[in-house]
Amino acid sequence: MNATVKERVRGVIGEIAEERGLALPELRDDAEIVDELGFSSMTVAALIARLEETLEVDPFEDENVMITDIRTVGDLCGVYERALGQSA
Repeated sequence: MNATVKERVRGVIGEIAEERGLALPELRDDAEIVDELGFSSMTVAALIARLEETLEVDPFEDENVMITDIRTVGDLCGVYERALGQSA
C-alpha cells in the first residue's frame, strides 16, 4: 500500500529534523513549522527541496500558492495534496 501524501510529508519532516538534530514534538496538523518544530528558514528551504524531490511536484510554481502562507504541518500537507490532485 502506498503511503499517503500526508504520511510522506510527515516522514520527510522527520528525516530533516533528524539530520539537523531537532527533537520533534508530536506532528499535529496545527503544529507550527517554525515556532513549534524549531525549523529555521534554512531548514524549511531544505524541507521544501526534499519534498519537491520526493513527491516530484513543486506546488509553489502555481502563482496562487505562496510559501509564506505555509505555517503549519497541515498547511504543508494540504498544498502537496492539492498539487498532486488528492483531497486534503
